[in-house]
Amino acid sequence: MDKRNRVLIDGTVIKRSDIRYTPAGTPVLEIVITHLSEQTEAGKHRKVECEVAMMALGDIAARLAPIQIGQRLASKGFIAAKSNRYRHELVLHLEEFELLN
Repeated sequence: MDKRNRVLIDGTVIKRSDIRYTPAGTPVLEIVITHLSEQTEAGKHRKVECEVAMMALGDIAARLAPIQIGQRLASKGFIAAKSNRYRHELVLHLEEFELLN
């Protein structure tokens, strides 16, 4: 089994769900950020633009609940399939975050 699955990415919140709770009472919050940066690939500069779906559970969801659209976020987490049915759609599961504004 592979062990590495870590993502660090900054972005601006463009969508957010209302906080919801699992049947066990665990808070869940889903957000989408837009990321814009310039990276070096094969010795050339490349403009990177993408949207990243994120999910926060438990304490992280509760702490992230006040976040508003337009706020900037530095995030760390792991990627997983959205569901067993949609294994090609990835979601970043937040483990840590920092508000940047």
